This record gives sequence, C-alpha cells and structure tokens, in this order.
Amino acid sequence: MKAFSVVSPWGNIIANGQKTLEIRSWQPDTLPMKNIALVQNEIRLTQAGQIDPNGEVVAIVDIVGCKSWVQSECRQAGCDESEFVAGYLAWELSNIRKLSHPVKAMAKRKFYELSVSEATAVAACVER
Repeated sequence: MKAFSVVSPWGNIIANGQKTLEIRSWQPDTLPMKNIALVQNEIRLTQAGQIDPNGEVVAIVDIVGCKSWVQSECRQAGCDESEFVAGYLAWELSNIRKLSHPVKAMAKRKFYELSVSEATAVAACVER
C-alpha cells in the first residue's frame, strides 16, 4: 500500500473531512492515485532519506487531481491567506476514509510503500 506523510495535526484534520486540499511543491507522477495511506507524524521531513518512526496512519485517501494552488482555496487547504505560497500545487483529496483507530507506521518523504504488517493493520481499521 502506498503512503505519504503529513505533519500533525493535518492528518487528523484531513481524516475528519475538514481539509480537502493538500499543498505541496511537487506533483504526483500519475493521477488518480487511489487507496493511499495518510500517515501523520510529528516532524517535517525535508531531506532525502529522512524518516520518522513515530508516524500513524489515520486515513486512506484518493488523490484525484493536482492543480496550481490559488489563494482563494486557503480554507480548503486548512490555512489562512497569509500562508499562501504562489507556485505551490493543490492535491485534490477525495473518498477520505478515517481509520477506526490510528495504526503505527513509519513516516517517510514523498510516496512510499507501507510494510506488509502496516498495510494489513490498516486494512483492518478502515471504517466502513
């Protein structure tokens, strides 16, 4: 199962349906991307190879689009207009499935694969 990480509290905010755009400086290689594990962790991962062993999968999401971020979309992105950065991209999230409880998982940069045991635990916790 593919995954990507976000810094706390944004994972829970996405899982609760309050944030439908994820803002990044880079775009996914292909779209749509379905059934992606959303890992929330405590530190911002900024360097290649950097990891956080204290991540938790909080939801499964679909990434259905990627477009230039515009300032009027700050609310959907969970921020105010003062945090807008021109040139960044807005990933459109849909079909957000909050887990019944978080599943411990390694947080890494970009997209990555969960371990088999992490993916199995996540599958057992998807709210139906």
